[in-house]
Amino acid sequence: MKLNLILSFFIVSFLLLTGCTEKEKKVEGISWMDYNEGVKKSVEEGKPVLVDFYASWCGPCRMMDEITYEDEKVIEEILKNFIPVKVDVDKEQGLAYQYGVHSIPTIVYLDKNGDEIYRTVGYRSPSDILADMNKALGKIS
Repeated sequence: MKLNLILSFFIVSFLLLTGCTEKEKKVEGISWMDYNEGVKKSVEEGKPVLVDFYASWCGPCRMMDEITYEDEKVIEEILKNFIPVKVDVDKEQGLAYQYGVHSIPTIVYLDKNGDEIYRTVGYRSPSDILADMNKALGKIS
């Protein structure tokens, strides 16, 4: 009986430790920038910008934050190929107007010169946004 208890303790400990090391391997999240900071960094690094127009009250926007932008492949692709920018349409109405944002979430992809190369409107699943990013990168000359 004591041997079973000790054995069970070691098995549970091993499983917990294995779970912890898996979490340590996880890619860190996206560090979103404001628009001006992102555009400046885009010029410096020569990377395109992914601009996510959102609002705190928007359900599909929250789903993007909770599902899409938590996906490891999405995080890796954004960090590798884009400068990530978030724009709150309630706080940055002029910027939303400048880009013709009428519905959210809207994702606008800009080249390193700040010119729009691609856009999507509405919720994007991880597989959708991976395809979108690929299309946007394909439009860069």
